[in-house]
Amino acid sequence: MNRETIQVSDAGAGTHAALPTRRVPIDLMRAMSMLYIVGFWHLLDYTKVAGWHYNPVTYRLTVGALSLFVLISGFLTGRKDGGLARGEIWSFYKTRFWRIYLPFVIASGLFLAAGVSDTLSLVKGVTLVGMLLAPPPLTLWFVNMIVLFYLIAPMLIGLRGNEVAYIASCTAIVGAMILYQVETGRIDIRLILYFPCFAAGIFLAGGSLPSSTLSLIGLALLAALSLVPTLARPSASLEIDPWVLPWALFGSIAVFVVVMRAGRNLKAPAILTQFSEASFFMYLLHRPLYLWMQIGWSPSTEREHVLYLLFVCLPTIAIVAWLCQRAYTGFLQRREAR
Repeated sequence: MNRETIQVSDAGAGTHAALPTRRVPIDLMRAMSMLYIVGFWHLLDYTKVAGWHYNPVTYRLTVGALSLFVLISGFLTGRKDGGLARGEIWSFYKTRFWRIYLPFVIASGLFLAAGVSDTLSLVKGVTLVGMLLAPPPLTLWFVNMIVLFYLIAPMLIGLRGNEVAYIASCTAIVGAMILYQVETGRIDIRLILYFPCFAAGIFLAGGSLPSSTLSLIGLALLAALSLVPTLARPSASLEIDPWVLPWALFGSIAVFVVVMRAGRNLKAPAILTQFSEASFFMYLLHRPLYLWMQIGWSPSTEREHVLYLLFVCLPTIAIVAWLCQRAYTGFLQRREAR
């Protein structure tokens, strides 16, 4: 794989730190996952369409898109040999505070101003207890969850050299969350569903990805089999159904490994790189922007409404997110230079 000095990111937020290798397949997967969520799954919430997009296929695709994004976040977070020294752990947390948490807090203020979520849920979100004292804020629950995963990421990075200890620790963490849920009933089940994906990303970042044809076929079959337990479950509850955990984990691993293998020689078009860098801010901003843009004009027919959202609102959100990301990255660069 070609190596070059580029800008990469953890959860989709652009970063000013130069790291080796920009992996085009990662940009592609991150961009496609975000486009699916922002440009389809959430976009149709703001139309007059009668919910046809909520069906057995799209519910599973949504879980797949989110789990893939979480796995990529873990993979990018875990790209470090060995563990983190004490000083590096502080730097790790400080970096995530500026890159991820502060934009999350600002976005929470926008959600409040737009009336997207209620005050209590947003306060629980910014204090990082929303996923532990459900319900968390609408949409921003995802960032709340990722930040919680970052809190234990240094420990996971330090443990992954010992596979038995790593699996045991991750199993214990999931077990503790399940026990907490049994005792309190307050956890957001998505925390349990997506943590294994984050842990898998960190683990995969510590070694070579499977590359043989046989291993890729095996992963694809495992992903297909992991869908079987979900077939008898109500589609509308799959986003919070424990039976979807195997699909979230093995589906995301299979897609990640296969795309990384298939796209290892791809050249990155500029628009893909820019869209990938803007994806985190797109996620943070899209719901308030969808609402505010419809205050200015809301087409009367279903067809016009969909076209307006797809070809006016969505591109505008992408541009605004890109501009905000560039401005924020510049702010971080100036801050570090001082």
